[in-house]
Amino acid sequence: MSAPENTVHDLQRSLLGLMRQNNRAGRVVVAVDALEVEAAGAFADAFAAAVEHEGTAVFRVAVADGAPHARERLIAPFRAGEAFGPGDIAPADAVLVVSGRFLHTPEVRGLWNFSVWLESNPPIGTPRPELPDAEKHYLRTTRPKAAASVIVENSDPAHPVQVFGDFC
Repeated sequence: MSAPENTVHDLQRSLLGLMRQNNRAGRVVVAVDALEVEAAGAFADAFAAAVEHEGTAVFRVAVADGAPHARERLIAPFRAGEAFGPGDIAPADAVLVVSGRFLHTPEVRGLWNFSVWLESNPPIGTPRPELPDAEKHYLRTTRPKAAASVIVENSDPAHPVQVFGDFC
């Protein structure tokens, strides 16, 4: 008998449950951070769909590297129930799912109620590509794996896996 298949929908529901442990209601902000902006966006879209399926109002925004001006233009108005982004106004219970790169820097990491760090590894036997200096610096100084609420290994986007980065 084989183990049940772990799908993206299963993981999204599990992550939603983790988010809800500490954020049962109110206006909640979730960040999905990855070095690959497309992967962050796709994962954030799937998470937003899980929130919507739960029956909660959800809003999706992709931000520039490091989320400049996110506090003033996006997060503060969202949390206050004022117009944000393209003029949306969030009801009292809503989730804003933000995707992008470099979302765990000290300047913005406190904006998120819950955050996901997506990592992906090349197939076994394939050399790991050299990262640009900005990405190396981000990984070394910010340590997004330690800053994130959840780590997800996303090499196969149809079958992502939560990684437990215990520091014991």
